[in-house]
Amino acid sequence: MNIKGMNLFLSEDNIKKHLEHLHTMKLKYSILEKSIPDLAGKEIVNILQMRIGAEEKKEAIELLTYIKSHEKFFSSFTDSSRPFKCDSVSCEKLAYEIFTEAKEKEYGFIHIYKDRGRIKTCFSKENYGLFYRINPILTLDLYEHTYFSDYGFNKNAFLRGAITHLDFNKLLAADT
Repeated sequence: MNIKGMNLFLSEDNIKKHLEHLHTMKLKYSILEKSIPDLAGKEIVNILQMRIGAEEKKEAIELLTYIKSHEKFFSSFTDSSRPFKCDSVSCEKLAYEIFTEAKEKEYGFIHIYKDRGRIKTCFSKENYGLFYRINPILTLDLYEHTYFSDYGFNKNAFLRGAITHLDFNKLLAADT
């Protein structure tokens, strides 16, 4: 997981706290795996098909999706100190659409993915089964814990920094 690009718009302390948060979620999932050994190493699509209690299945899918969303968020940024400059109008339009959608949402994730060659976005608050339906290439975390210690209530300043450093090259290079 490459988090280098995040230091261009988030403080080291903030990144460290966010990584600790992710570590806590992974520990919770590990405990769940110990109580349901068949979960170990399973992807969401496999968990959906498992014969376990509905509550355990829901908890496993939510935790795993939350973990995957955060991991995707951490790897969504370029580590170049120069903001990405896209020659394509469609890239600039996409950045604008992401910014507009993100600033209107209270909290959650915006996932950017390709579907049949078209770039699409998906907002999720309750991530139940998200990675079963789509394969995000880039993810933007809109939960307040992501930006509050650096930006306070100024979510727009966080969004400008984050979107400026999204690694659109990953999106453009993706085959899906």
